[in-house]
This record gives sequence, C-alpha cells and structure tokens, in this order.
Amino acid sequence: MITRYCLLALLVTIMYGCTAVTDEVRETFEYAFAEQQDAELASEKIKSFPYTSLYAQWQGEPRVLVILGFVDKPKDRHFITAEKETLVLRRGRVIRTQDLNNNLLAVSNLNRDPLNCVITRPENCETVWQRAYDYQLGEKEVSRKITSHFYVKEKQVLQLPFGDVSTTLVEEEGRVELSGKTFTNRFWIENDGHVVKSQQQLFPSMPPLTLTQVTWIGRDYSHKEAE
Repeated sequence: MITRYCLLALLVTIMYGCTAVTDEVRETFEYAFAEQQDAELASEKIKSFPYTSLYAQWQGEPRVLVILGFVDKPKDRHFITAEKETLVLRRGRVIRTQDLNNNLLAVSNLNRDPLNCVITRPENCETVWQRAYDYQLGEKEVSRKITSHFYVKEKQVLQLPFGDVSTTLVEEEGRVELSGKTFTNRFWIENDGHVVKSQQQLFPSMPPLTLTQVTWIGRDYSHKEAE
C-alpha cells in the first residue's frame, strides 16, 4: 500500500501542469497494482483513464501496468511501475532503464534507428543499424556492439486493450558482435510511425520484454469504436 501511494505522489510531482490525481484514479491504481497474476484495466477504466499507460511483461513473469511520468526532449517517454522502476522509450524502443535488477544505461546512434522512418519514409530509410549498448549487469558495466537488419512484414490487425488497430509488423534481426548471439525484436507500427506493441530483447541472453499500449493521451481512437 505504501508503495502504491508513493508512486501516486511521485507522478503528481513530476507531471508538471497535470491535473491532481482523483479518487477514481487512486482506485484504478490500487486495482491495477493489486496482488494478481496479471494487471488489467477494465474497459470502462481504459476509456476514462487520464494517463498514457502500457502493459509491460517480461517473458514468464506477470504483466504489470506502467504509467507515463514525463517526457524529455526529444520525446523520450519515461514510464514508471508501482515499484518505481523506469523504462525510457523513444519511438517505441526502450533506450534506458532504471532500478531494475539489470539496467540498460545507454544506446548510441539513435538518430539512425530505422524505427524513425521504416514505415513513414521507407524509400529513404536505411534498414541496417549499428550501435553500442551500455549495460549494468549486476555489479558490472559492459558495452556491446550490435548490428541489426530490419524487415517490413505483413499488415496485421491487433486486438489491443482499447480496441482493434491496423498495423504493420516490422522485425529486427540483431546480432551481438562479441558473442555472435542473435535475437529478434518485433514492432507493430501504425501508418504514422506510432508503435502500439513490441517485443524487445533488452539484455543479452535474458527473456524479452513485451510492451502493449493500453491508453495514449493525445491519440484519438474513438472512430474505431464506431466501425
């Protein structure tokens, strides 16, 4: 209980200019963070929930709700869990974490990430991406160079918590240069480049993370309810 209300206080503090948390939202947080197998917002809560939120689930672990705390330039979104763990996303990709057992500290060359253009400007989008990942793995800090190739796959209609959404699946085939280990990331992307769901390998040889959009303030999906 203390942890839940600490999170609420933290959100109110860091979300400059936002409306104060209401009793209804407090109840929603309590429900979402209650002891259960998977966090879930009821459909009526999703329609009225005043914050951008995602479901986050490590493979083999219960699903949790993460709430957008604040946005840094250039639109780096900081999502916070009930335990004050932080996932920082840019264009749907996790680029930093904080207060996890292991943490992603930095990703280089982000301006060349094909997620910036692979759907919106495919004719001018380089689909091979090289970058370095800096990790804190336990007590050690390590850096790994990774090369990825991106492939635009088929269009898919996803059944998401807020309704059905038309997307294009983009697969990223990555290889860690030092070890030779490979991985596959998947991103489901709307026509304007917005990522609504992803499966991402954040740490070498560790389970992937699935992120699913629950609510996104500023995006209008009301027309989908009428279809």
